[in-house]
Amino acid sequence: MLKINGISKRFPGVQALQDVTFEVQEQSIHAVIGENGAGKSTLMQIIAGVHQPDAGTLQFHGETVKFTDPSEAQAKGIAIVYQELNLAPNLSIAENIYLGLEPRRSSFFLERQKLRTATVSALRQLGLHHDPDIIVQTLTLAQQQLIEICKSLVRNPRLLILDEPTSSLSESESAILFRVIADLKANGVSILYISHRLPEVFLLCDTITVLRDGRHVRTVARSATTEAEAVRFMVGRELLAFQRRPVEPKGDVILRVNDLSKKGQYEGVSFELRAGEIVAMAGLIGAGRSETALGIFGSPPPDRGDVLLRGSKVHFREPKDAVMAGIAYVPEDRKMMGLVLSGGVGTNISSAALRSLARGPFVDQMAENRLIGKYVSRLRVRTPSFQQRTGLLSGGNQQ
Repeated sequence: MLKINGISKRFPGVQALQDVTFEVQEQSIHAVIGENGAGKSTLMQIIAGVHQPDAGTLQFHGETVKFTDPSEAQAKGIAIVYQELNLAPNLSIAENIYLGLEPRRSSFFLERQKLRTATVSALRQLGLHHDPDIIVQTLTLAQQQLIEICKSLVRNPRLLILDEPTSSLSESESAILFRVIADLKANGVSILYISHRLPEVFLLCDTITVLRDGRHVRTVARSATTEAEAVRFMVGRELLAFQRRPVEPKGDVILRVNDLSKKGQYEGVSFELRAGEIVAMAGLIGAGRSETALGIFGSPPPDRGDVLLRGSKVHFREPKDAVMAGIAYVPEDRKMMGLVLSGGVGTNISSAALRSLARGPFVDQMAENRLIGKYVSRLRVRTPSFQQRTGLLSGGNQQ
């Protein structure tokens, strides 16, 4: 139903895709996997009309198509759920889901009751029970991701593209999404599924395509490969298997949290973190995980409770206080809270360390470049230069 023929795409300083060719079968779930920067999201955005290829063609249901914008792809029955959410934050849930499809009494007036009723029905398909009039920006990132999925489903697509759809979802929410995907397939919809989570790829998908460095490596039936082989094709080398042995942390207590509480967000949270230890904070949407972490970071501070850092009680009134004490925070929403997408890669990396790079009123450029180079190399960020605009990187490289 979809033929991708020799697709290539170049952005400033980056060859994102090079001669990618494969086919997606009718009524199938087709995974596209690869490391960060492999070109997965760029390819999906070309199929959805966001970008236009420099070379190559697309055939959809036997017709050669060339989309100049997303509305043309939508008119053909192609819908996409972006890795980077594409919602209007100041509009309600109902207005976002039915944006452009609103039931109207006239050119100027909406059928509000019909809009609410249709939204409630769409939300129930994903097990959601939100008030349709809630403003989207008040929802958590995971809730917004589910709204984005609803927005695509109401357009009755023939081809649905899901780009990392479970990245913010809990296990139970993912299970609901998987059921919806299976129902869509049974009703004749084809799915292009992008994910780093190989267990769910092998659970859901019929066919797997591997991209590496913007090139097509292999397309294979799921039943004809294994997770280990898929990883080998993704990275281009054999990875040695290892078994993690349980390690008893022996370091000193670095962070102790006692009875941390904030009305309506979290209550009575207590734990400790030792040197060299990784502590996971798990829970369903709305359980207060992110709010607790932000409370420790001083954004905003808790109503009551104690935070002890290396045995000394601290009270961070704002994030700057936590940063000065040596605490860093990686937010779940990098676009809104983590990065300046219009700024360069280097500027984003060094901005949190300007105090240590300052020489009077000036920044030591050589020291700054060494710092940026160190972390670009250490985290294997794929960028053509330190000046590359951060918003042009793939989602994984931004993270």
